[in-house]
Amino acid sequence: MKQMFVSFKAKLAALKTAAVGFMFFGVSSAHAALPDTADPTNAAADGDYIGLIKGYAFDIAIVLGLVLGTIAFLAVCKNMIAVYNDIGAGKKTWGDMGMNGGMGVLLLVFVVYLLTEAAGIIF
Repeated sequence: MKQMFVSFKAKLAALKTAAVGFMFFGVSSAHAALPDTADPTNAAADGDYIGLIKGYAFDIAIVLGLVLGTIAFLAVCKNMIAVYNDIGAGKKTWGDMGMNGGMGVLLLVFVVYLLTEAAGIIF
């Protein structure tokens, strides 16, 4: 009886292998076209590969500027949370939080201004 069960398991495994083989090899292959790459925002003329590289470099610089602005925003948020915690502990007052908030907004405006000017100079 045990011999027959082992034989059945072996036949079942062979059947599974054959089914998988038919799935992969019995189906005709389908070839999908890959999507075209997106042109940079400052797209160059066709055949101008240096202009194309400059356009992609400009887009990368813009993304890095956005990352830098996000980091500045998170730094201001972290500072505001720290001051709020100090208010709860009695170490600082609400005036300190207002001063940190005002300076944080000025810092963010200055960072955005510098990034906007840099984007105009890069290209």
